[in-house]
Formats: sequence, structure tokens, C-alpha cells
Amino acid sequence: MKKHQNQKNQPNFNELNDRFIGETPDQPSLSMRTDLDPKDVTKDNPYFDETKEHTQEEMEKFKKFFQ
Repeated sequence: MKKHQNQKNQPNFNELNDRFIGETPDQPSLSMRTDLDPKDVTKDNPYFDETKEHTQEEMEKFKKFFQ
């Protein structure tokens, strides 16, 4: 059985310098949606840039992701 890094289409992850690969967390994390969350996912959302003009497609993808 070949190692993944020896395959031509698999990069050697120890040599990558064009991306950030985060460390595995020590503890599990939990995320949940509550009734206290705003109905509009763009409101008070740090991932939404209000200064940028968004296309309809971008807005649909953003809303779908956070709902």
C-alpha cells in the first residue's frame, strides 16, 4: 500500500506554505442555534461585511449557510 504523500496528486502537507492548517482542538466543541438568535442572519454577524455590495447569489448562499 502506498503512502499518500508518495502519490503524484497528493501534496506533502509538511511542505505546504500557501495555507493555514489548524491544529486539532484538545476538546470537542458544540454549536447550536437558539430562539434568541436574530431572524436575519446578516444582523450582528461578524462574517457579514455590510460595507460590501453583495449579489443575490452571494446573499442566498450566505443565508443558506447560516440557517
